Amino acid sequence: MKSFLTILIIGLATVWAEGQAEFQSMVDADRSLASYAAAAGTKTAYLKYLGDDGVIFKPEATNGKDWWNLQKEEPATVLKRTMEYADIASNGLLGYTIGIWEETPKKQAGPARQIGQYITVWSKKPDGKFYAIIDVMTKYEEAAPPVGNPMLVTTYPKDINKRRWSAADPSMKFLRMGMDRGGLGNAFEEWAAEDIRLIIEENPPIHGKKNAVRAMKKYLSVAFPRKVALLESADLAYAWNPCEYANSEEGMEKGTCLNIWKLRNKKWYITSSAFARIPNMIKPTLKTASGKGN
Repeated sequence: MKSFLTILIIGLATVWAEGQAEFQSMVDADRSLASYAAAAGTKTAYLKYLGDDGVIFKPEATNGKDWWNLQKEEPATVLKRTMEYADIASNGLLGYTIGIWEETPKKQAGPARQIGQYITVWSKKPDGKFYAIIDVMTKYEEAAPPVGNPMLVTTYPKDINKRRWSAADPSMKFLRMGMDRGGLGNAFEEWAAEDIRLIIEENPPIHGKKNAVRAMKKYLSVAFPRKVALLESADLAYAWNPCEYANSEEGMEKGTCLNIWKLRNKKWYITSSAFARIPNMIKPTLKTASGKGN
Protein backbone atom coordinates (compact mmCIF):
# COMPACT_ATOMS: atom_id res chain seq x y z
CA MET A 1 0.00 0.00 0.00
CA LYS A 2 2.83 2.34 0.90
CA SER A 3 4.61 1.69 -2.40
CA PHE A 4 1.35 2.33 -4.29
CA LEU A 5 0.90 5.69 -2.56
CA THR A 6 4.50 6.59 -3.35
CA ILE A 7 3.98 5.80 -7.03
CA LEU A 8 0.73 7.78 -7.04
CA ILE A 9 2.38 10.82 -5.46
CA ILE A 10 5.28 10.68 -7.91
CA GLY A 11 2.81 10.38 -10.80
CA LEU A 12 0.78 13.39 -9.65
CA ALA A 13 3.95 15.42 -9.14
CA THR A 14 5.05 14.61 -12.69
CA VAL A 15 1.71 15.69 -14.14
CA TRP A 16 1.85 18.92 -12.12
CA ALA A 17 5.41 19.66 -13.30
CA GLU A 18 4.48 19.04 -16.93
CA GLY A 19 1.43 21.26 -16.57
CA GLN A 20 3.55 24.04 -15.12
CA ALA A 21 6.04 23.74 -17.99
CA GLU A 22 3.27 23.97 -20.61
CA PHE A 23 1.69 26.88 -18.77
CA GLN A 24 4.99 28.76 -18.86
CA SER A 25 5.40 28.02 -22.56
CA MET A 26 1.97 29.49 -23.28
CA VAL A 27 2.67 32.55 -21.15
CA ASP A 28 5.99 33.03 -22.97
CA ALA A 29 4.15 32.85 -26.32
CA ASP A 30 1.79 35.65 -25.28
CA ARG A 31 4.70 37.77 -24.07
CA SER A 32 6.64 37.07 -27.26
CA LEU A 33 3.68 38.16 -29.38
CA ALA A 34 3.55 41.41 -27.41
CA SER A 35 7.30 42.02 -27.71
CA TYR A 36 7.34 41.18 -31.41
CA ALA A 37 4.39 43.49 -32.11
CA ALA A 38 6.19 46.39 -30.44
CA ALA A 39 9.46 45.70 -32.26
CA ALA A 40 8.42 44.44 -35.71
CA GLY A 41 4.78 45.53 -36.07
CA THR A 42 1.32 44.14 -35.41
CA LYS A 43 0.89 42.44 -38.79
CA THR A 44 4.27 40.73 -38.58
CA ALA A 45 3.61 39.56 -35.01
CA TYR A 46 0.21 38.06 -35.74
CA LEU A 47 1.45 36.29 -38.87
CA LYS A 48 4.17 34.73 -36.70
CA TYR A 49 2.07 33.72 -33.70
CA LEU A 50 -1.36 32.94 -35.20
CA GLY A 51 -2.04 29.31 -35.96
CA ASP A 52 -2.99 28.40 -39.52
CA ASP A 53 -6.51 27.85 -38.17
CA GLY A 54 -6.44 31.01 -36.02
CA VAL A 55 -9.67 33.05 -36.01
CA ILE A 56 -9.91 36.82 -35.50
CA PHE A 57 -12.97 39.06 -35.70
CA LYS A 58 -12.95 42.00 -38.14
CA PRO A 59 -15.80 42.26 -37.08
CA GLU A 60 -17.07 38.91 -38.39
CA ALA A 61 -15.07 35.73 -37.84
CA THR A 62 -12.29 35.31 -40.38
CA ASN A 63 -9.07 33.36 -40.76
CA GLY A 64 -6.45 35.53 -39.08
CA LYS A 65 -3.51 34.78 -41.35
CA ASP A 66 -5.59 35.28 -44.50
CA TRP A 67 -6.83 38.65 -43.22
CA TRP A 68 -3.39 39.92 -42.22
CA ASN A 69 -1.85 38.76 -45.51
CA LEU A 70 -4.38 40.94 -47.32
CA GLN A 71 -3.19 44.02 -45.41
CA LYS A 72 -0.52 45.55 -47.67
CA GLU A 73 1.16 47.59 -44.95
CA GLU A 74 1.76 47.56 -41.22
CA PRO A 75 -0.81 49.57 -39.21
CA ALA A 76 0.09 53.18 -38.45
CA THR A 77 -0.05 52.31 -34.76
CA VAL A 78 2.05 50.45 -32.21
CA LEU A 79 0.29 47.64 -30.35
CA LYS A 80 1.08 47.04 -26.69
CA ARG A 81 -0.35 43.98 -24.94
CA THR A 82 -0.20 43.62 -21.14
CA MET A 83 -1.16 40.17 -19.92
CA GLU A 84 -3.10 40.01 -16.66
CA TYR A 85 -4.30 36.43 -16.31
CA ALA A 86 -3.67 33.02 -17.84
CA ASP A 87 -4.92 29.49 -17.36
CA ILE A 88 -4.36 26.17 -19.11
CA ALA A 89 -6.00 22.76 -19.36
CA SER A 90 -4.71 20.05 -17.06
CA ASN A 91 -3.15 18.24 -20.05
CA GLY A 92 -1.29 21.38 -21.13
CA LEU A 93 -2.67 21.43 -24.69
CA LEU A 94 -5.20 24.29 -24.60
CA GLY A 95 -5.18 27.53 -22.62
CA TYR A 96 -5.92 31.23 -22.74
CA THR A 97 -4.59 34.61 -21.72
CA ILE A 98 -6.41 37.83 -20.81
CA GLY A 99 -5.05 41.34 -20.74
CA ILE A 100 -5.16 44.98 -21.73
CA TRP A 101 -4.18 46.19 -25.20
CA GLU A 102 -3.25 49.71 -26.25
CA GLU A 103 -2.63 51.19 -29.69
CA THR A 104 -0.71 54.44 -30.01
CA PRO A 105 0.10 56.29 -33.25
CA LYS A 106 3.59 55.92 -34.73
CA LYS A 107 3.47 59.56 -35.83
CA GLN A 108 2.11 62.61 -34.04
CA ALA A 109 -0.62 63.10 -36.65
CA GLY A 110 -1.54 59.42 -36.71
CA PRO A 111 -4.72 57.64 -35.56
CA ALA A 112 -6.14 58.35 -32.13
CA ARG A 113 -4.96 56.26 -29.20
CA GLN A 114 -7.20 53.29 -28.44
CA ILE A 115 -7.34 50.87 -25.52
CA GLY A 116 -9.29 47.77 -24.60
CA GLN A 117 -9.17 44.17 -23.45
CA TYR A 118 -8.29 40.92 -25.16
CA ILE A 119 -8.79 37.18 -24.75
CA THR A 120 -6.43 34.96 -26.73
CA VAL A 121 -6.93 31.19 -26.84
CA TRP A 122 -3.71 29.22 -27.35
CA SER A 123 -3.24 25.69 -28.67
CA LYS A 124 -0.13 23.53 -28.54
CA LYS A 125 0.64 22.35 -32.07
CA PRO A 126 2.61 19.27 -33.26
CA ASP A 127 5.86 21.26 -33.34
CA GLY A 128 5.55 21.70 -29.56
CA LYS A 129 4.88 25.45 -29.74
CA PHE A 130 1.79 27.42 -28.73
CA TYR A 131 -0.11 29.37 -31.38
CA ALA A 132 -3.11 31.68 -31.07
CA ILE A 133 -6.29 30.08 -32.42
CA ILE A 134 -8.83 32.65 -31.17
CA ASP A 135 -8.21 36.36 -30.58
CA VAL A 136 -11.03 38.62 -29.37
CA MET A 137 -10.47 42.33 -28.70
CA THR A 138 -12.91 44.85 -27.22
CA LYS A 139 -12.50 48.61 -26.80
CA TYR A 140 -13.25 51.05 -24.02
CA GLU A 141 -12.45 54.68 -23.38
CA GLU A 142 -10.29 54.81 -20.27
CA ALA A 143 -7.65 52.43 -18.97
CA ALA A 144 -8.53 50.49 -15.83
CA PRO A 145 -6.31 48.87 -13.21
CA PRO A 146 -5.54 45.16 -13.64
CA VAL A 147 -8.15 42.69 -12.42
CA GLY A 148 -7.14 40.01 -9.93
CA ASN A 149 -3.59 38.80 -9.56
CA PRO A 150 -1.57 38.88 -12.80
CA MET A 151 -0.29 35.48 -13.89
CA LEU A 152 -2.00 33.62 -11.07
CA VAL A 153 -3.20 30.17 -12.12
CA THR A 154 -6.57 29.27 -10.66
CA THR A 155 -6.35 27.80 -7.16
CA TYR A 156 -9.14 25.32 -7.91
CA PRO A 157 -7.98 21.67 -8.04
CA LYS A 158 -7.15 20.42 -11.52
CA ASP A 159 -9.61 17.94 -13.02
CA ILE A 160 -8.08 15.81 -15.77
CA ASN A 161 -11.63 14.78 -16.75
CA LYS A 162 -11.17 11.01 -16.81
CA ARG A 163 -14.97 10.79 -17.06
CA ARG A 164 -14.75 12.59 -20.42
CA TRP A 165 -17.59 14.96 -19.56
CA SER A 166 -18.18 17.31 -22.47
CA ALA A 167 -18.70 21.07 -22.28
CA ALA A 168 -21.10 20.86 -25.26
CA ASP A 169 -24.19 20.13 -23.16
CA PRO A 170 -23.75 22.99 -20.63
CA SER A 171 -22.81 25.31 -23.49
CA MET A 172 -26.10 24.58 -25.29
CA LYS A 173 -28.07 24.92 -22.04
CA PHE A 174 -26.42 28.30 -21.42
CA LEU A 175 -27.42 29.53 -24.89
CA ARG A 176 -31.02 28.39 -24.41
CA MET A 177 -31.26 30.02 -20.97
CA GLY A 178 -30.14 33.31 -22.54
CA MET A 179 -33.35 33.27 -24.59
CA ASP A 180 -35.66 32.69 -21.60
CA ARG A 181 -37.43 35.47 -19.73
CA GLY A 182 -34.55 35.85 -17.27
CA GLY A 183 -32.14 36.40 -20.14
CA LEU A 184 -28.36 36.42 -19.85
CA GLY A 185 -28.51 37.40 -16.19
CA ASN A 186 -30.10 34.09 -15.22
CA ALA A 187 -27.82 32.16 -17.56
CA PHE A 188 -24.73 33.64 -15.89
CA GLU A 189 -26.25 33.07 -12.45
CA GLU A 190 -26.39 29.36 -13.27
CA TRP A 191 -23.11 28.86 -15.13
CA ALA A 192 -20.64 31.61 -14.16
CA ALA A 193 -17.70 30.79 -11.90
CA GLU A 194 -17.27 32.90 -8.77
CA ASP A 195 -14.02 34.30 -10.19
CA ILE A 196 -15.33 34.94 -13.72
CA ARG A 197 -13.72 37.64 -15.86
CA LEU A 198 -16.22 39.37 -18.15
CA ILE A 199 -15.20 41.51 -21.11
CA ILE A 200 -17.84 43.67 -22.82
CA GLU A 201 -17.36 46.31 -25.49
CA GLU A 202 -17.06 49.86 -24.09
CA ASN A 203 -16.82 48.57 -20.50
CA PRO A 204 -13.81 48.35 -18.18
CA PRO A 205 -12.92 44.90 -16.79
CA ILE A 206 -15.73 43.17 -14.86
CA HIS A 207 -14.60 40.64 -12.26
CA GLY A 208 -16.64 38.30 -10.10
CA LYS A 209 -19.95 36.47 -10.51
CA LYS A 210 -22.15 39.08 -8.83
CA ASN A 211 -20.81 41.87 -11.03
CA ALA A 212 -21.10 39.73 -14.15
CA VAL A 213 -24.72 38.78 -13.43
CA ARG A 214 -25.56 42.43 -12.74
CA ALA A 215 -23.95 43.55 -15.99
CA MET A 216 -25.75 40.92 -18.09
CA LYS A 217 -29.27 41.33 -16.65
CA LYS A 218 -30.15 43.86 -19.37
CA TYR A 219 -29.40 41.39 -22.18
CA LEU A 220 -31.84 38.91 -23.73
CA SER A 221 -30.74 36.66 -26.58
CA VAL A 222 -33.22 37.05 -29.46
CA ALA A 223 -32.23 33.97 -31.46
CA PHE A 224 -30.33 30.73 -31.06
CA PRO A 225 -26.95 31.08 -32.82
CA ARG A 226 -26.75 29.87 -36.43
CA LYS A 227 -23.39 28.29 -35.64
CA VAL A 228 -21.35 27.48 -32.56
CA ALA A 229 -17.67 26.53 -32.61
CA LEU A 230 -16.55 24.51 -29.59
CA LEU A 231 -13.22 22.91 -28.76
CA GLU A 232 -12.36 21.18 -25.51
CA SER A 233 -9.27 19.55 -24.05
CA ALA A 234 -9.36 17.76 -20.69
CA ASP A 235 -10.91 20.24 -18.23
CA LEU A 236 -10.92 23.37 -20.40
CA ALA A 237 -13.04 24.33 -23.40
CA TYR A 238 -14.00 27.37 -25.43
CA ALA A 239 -17.14 28.11 -27.42
CA TRP A 240 -17.71 31.10 -29.68
CA ASN A 241 -20.73 32.09 -31.73
CA PRO A 242 -22.36 35.08 -33.42
CA CYS A 243 -24.84 36.57 -30.95
CA GLU A 244 -27.68 39.07 -31.10
CA TYR A 245 -29.13 40.59 -27.95
CA ALA A 246 -32.02 42.85 -27.01
CA ASN A 247 -30.52 45.40 -24.62
CA SER A 248 -33.20 46.85 -22.33
CA GLU A 249 -31.21 50.10 -22.13
CA GLU A 250 -29.96 50.60 -25.70
CA GLY A 251 -31.87 48.42 -28.17
CA MET A 252 -30.53 45.66 -30.42
CA GLU A 253 -26.88 44.68 -30.25
CA LYS A 254 -25.03 42.22 -32.45
CA GLY A 255 -21.55 40.79 -32.11
CA THR A 256 -19.35 37.83 -31.26
CA CYS A 257 -19.56 35.94 -27.97
CA LEU A 258 -16.77 33.80 -26.52
CA ASN A 259 -17.07 31.68 -23.39
CA ILE A 260 -14.19 29.87 -21.70
CA TRP A 261 -15.41 26.81 -19.78
CA LYS A 262 -13.54 25.04 -16.96
CA LEU A 263 -14.48 21.78 -15.25
CA ARG A 264 -14.49 22.24 -11.49
CA ASN A 265 -15.87 19.87 -8.88
CA LYS A 266 -17.73 17.81 -11.51
CA LYS A 267 -19.43 20.80 -13.17
CA TRP A 268 -18.47 23.01 -16.10
CA TYR A 269 -18.34 26.74 -15.30
CA ILE A 270 -17.72 29.82 -17.43
CA THR A 271 -14.49 31.32 -16.09
CA SER A 272 -14.09 34.02 -18.74
CA SER A 273 -16.51 35.53 -21.23
CA ALA A 274 -16.36 38.20 -23.92
CA PHE A 275 -18.95 40.10 -25.96
CA ALA A 276 -17.33 41.99 -28.84
CA ARG A 277 -20.04 44.23 -30.22
CA ILE A 278 -20.44 45.06 -33.90
CA PRO A 279 -21.09 48.85 -34.09
CA ASN A 280 -23.87 50.75 -35.85
CA MET A 281 -26.84 48.62 -34.86
CA ILE A 282 -30.17 50.49 -35.15
CA LYS A 283 -31.59 51.55 -31.82
CA PRO A 284 -35.34 51.12 -31.14
CA THR A 285 -37.88 53.90 -31.62
CA LEU A 286 -38.99 55.14 -28.22
CA LYS A 287 -42.74 55.23 -27.72
CA THR A 288 -44.78 57.99 -26.11
CA ALA A 289 -47.65 57.45 -23.69
CA SER A 290 -50.03 57.37 -26.69
CA GLY A 291 -48.09 54.44 -28.12
CA LYS A 292 -46.76 56.35 -31.13
CA GLY A 293 -43.06 56.62 -31.92
CA ASN A 294 -41.16 59.84 -31.27
